Amino acid sequence: MVRFLQNRASIMRYVSGMAAGYLVSVTIVRITPEALHYGGEQMVFWILGGFLFVHVIEHGITPHFHYGEESHEHEGSATTGIMALFGLSLHSFLDGMSITAAMRTQSALGILVFIGVMLHRIPEGATISSIFLVRGFGSRGALMAAGTLTATALLGAFCQDIFKIPVGPVLAISAGLALYVACADLLPQAHKERGWKSTTALVAGVLLFVATNIIFPHEHQHQHSTTNVGQDTEERDHIHAEPHSHIP
Repeated sequence: MVRFLQNRASIMRYVSGMAAGYLVSVTIVRITPEALHYGGEQMVFWILGGFLFVHVIEHGITPHFHYGEESHEHEGSATTGIMALFGLSLHSFLDGMSITAAMRTQSALGILVFIGVMLHRIPEGATISSIFLVRGFGSRGALMAAGTLTATALLGAFCQDIFKIPVGPVLAISAGLALYVACADLLPQAHKERGWKSTTALVAGVLLFVATNIIFPHEHQHQHSTTNVGQDTEERDHIHAEPHSHIP
């Protein structure tokens, strides 16, 4: 796939723009409200912390890191590739945790977060594979690097499921991560396409979120059965019975 994309950079830029549009939308409309719901107003500081944490990873721990096709062989070494893999593995670990945490909200948020992760996984996997190819690891090394990102995402999902870290902070950190990746990593790549093309890709990502948000609306499946049982149950029974009131 990386060999294919190396001569078709525009495709990756379109995907990056779409992923950016979707991530910004799902973060603002769905993830942030859920984080505040489960953790309170102080979750805004966790969101800020997640945003700054990703910046430190990409520009403090990992030197010469950027999304997109890697072509600057003289600016790095094999160690640079390993550090880039380490940084993106932390991304992937948090992505896995965010999916599991979103599923624990007993709503469709898990599906929406999963779609967002998959969208930005495409340019992310292509990025680390491209870095490894340029650094001399070969096709097998590039494939193993991309596979490592998948493995760390699964590890993050299992860790969240086993240790059951509070949902609010995990969603808040993932919100900060998503905003940074969308605005600082993905959008700059999309903007390399001049004119209306990058805008079209961004809007396509937003529209994709709107469509999925309609298909998977904001509903907590099990909350009503455990809270406010008396009044809520009577109201639901009345609503459900009303369509049948005219049936003899």
